[in-house]
Amino acid sequence: MCVIAGYVGSRLAAPVLLEMIERQEGLAGGFYAGLAAVEPGSLHWAKVVGLVSDLRKKTSAERLPGCVGIAHSRSKSGGDAEWAHPFVACFESVAYVANGSAGVWKDHPSRQTIPNRLAREGHRYHAISNRPVGTYPTLDDGRSVHVSDVMAHFVEDILQKTGNPEKAIATAMIEMPSEVVGLFVSPHHPEAVYGARWNMPACVGANDDGAYVASSPEGFPSSVRWWRWIPPCSSFTLMKDRVSISPMGPPSKAIVDDVDRGQARAVILDALAKGKPLGVGSLLKIVEPLSSTPAPNVRYDPVYDVLHALMRSGQIRRAATRVAGAAEGIDGVRFMHELTKD
Repeated sequence: MCVIAGYVGSRLAAPVLLEMIERQEGLAGGFYAGLAAVEPGSLHWAKVVGLVSDLRKKTSAERLPGCVGIAHSRSKSGGDAEWAHPFVACFESVAYVANGSAGVWKDHPSRQTIPNRLAREGHRYHAISNRPVGTYPTLDDGRSVHVSDVMAHFVEDILQKTGNPEKAIATAMIEMPSEVVGLFVSPHHPEAVYGARWNMPACVGANDDGAYVASSPEGFPSSVRWWRWIPPCSSFTLMKDRVSISPMGPPSKAIVDDVDRGQARAVILDALAKGKPLGVGSLLKIVEPLSSTPAPNVRYDPVYDVLHALMRSGQIRRAATRVAGAAEGIDGVRFMHELTKD
């Protein structure tokens, strides 16, 4: 999986976003990094294979102009820098990032029809493989395309037709669903970050400088005192002084977060008490049986909730472990959690 961040405020967005991703990249990303920022009429972006530290060294990401932006750190799932987020659509009117996978919708017919329709209409994708890649869409010519590349173009297509940013991402998520959360920014709507969430994690927070969205509350600056999870099955608009949230899809099909946080805390502490440091992937496997809801379900929120509380109380600590990266000579990172020694 991946981690995401967004910011709308009075400060330059790029340094804020890079710090937000650094605080999260070892949770579920840590192999590719990218950022996009907007000002009225202009979109700026940078992305690399590697960590946020590589993004700082190899690009001008930290100096990109604009007080509105999004950022991303991706899992080790193949491809060069074109396969990193953000994905930028044809007319540079949309930069899009996402976290998640096809999940229960891997065989949804729209995952083939929509990418091919957009290609026939002149959209040109950048994250292309000459052979099949996992559950990614296959084009008429046999090549495979990253689904988030398609979503960037799909959101742009709907935005051009409707002029409504939140409706654009909600419509795209409904018509070509995946178990994801997605964010986008547009230079034609430079006052906000727009997003939609089925079941992957997204929380929002605020301080005197502006508003934030992240995969985990660990991504927020320490000055953020107010924060909340975005409900699953929601679209949302994040502005400097306001967050608006709308239901996405029929309420009868809403995805429910049914994991008791007390039980999640108990099983996580019990697992860590065995003495072996654990990453988020291992903790997900421990907590997931507490949900009685079939997929698609809310998986990450309970784990991130408990880790955030335990970190803040000093009961656990985490270490950033370097691992083999997505290209030769480039490191990845994993956060490993353990109980604090008395």
